[in-house]
Amino acid sequence: MKKILFVCTGNTCRSPMAEGIFNNLAKQYHIDAIAESAGFDTEDGLPASENAIKACSEIGVDISNHKSKKFDECNLDEYIRFLTMSFDHANILIDKGIPWSKIEVLCGADHGVPDPYGFGLGIYRSCRDVIKRCIEKYFIKLEEKEKDFKAENEDNRNE
Repeated sequence: MKKILFVCTGNTCRSPMAEGIFNNLAKQYHIDAIAESAGFDTEDGLPASENAIKACSEIGVDISNHKSKKFDECNLDEYIRFLTMSFDHANILIDKGIPWSKIEVLCGADHGVPDPYGFGLGIYRSCRDVIKRCIEKYFIKLEEKEKDFKAENEDNRNE
């Protein structure tokens, strides 16, 4: 199964929400991938923030068992794609030797996902909704690429 890594700063707000939402929606979209998450500036084993857990639970996504993970302790070869929460995170990945071809900023055209850290539940809900909308767009893009790939292969067989 393909593995995706969501990356942010602390791995307690945005990336755990993205991981949970991705894994929940992957089943609905029949995507053969699983998401994990990590942070650049975190301690291992921290729970997701209370508001992140609440915001996700409101849409049927349970991230209550999330434990933070340090990016530098991940086996980077396991992941086919790195989805970051900001362009700054993408630049850090490039500095760490990850090829740009494997990096994508979630909601890239919208300049990433704003950090809800330190704000109330309403901001976490807004962040959750942005993440969900961007993951759904990402899945639609994957479906289109898959259709194009199948069509191209079919054309090659018919030649």
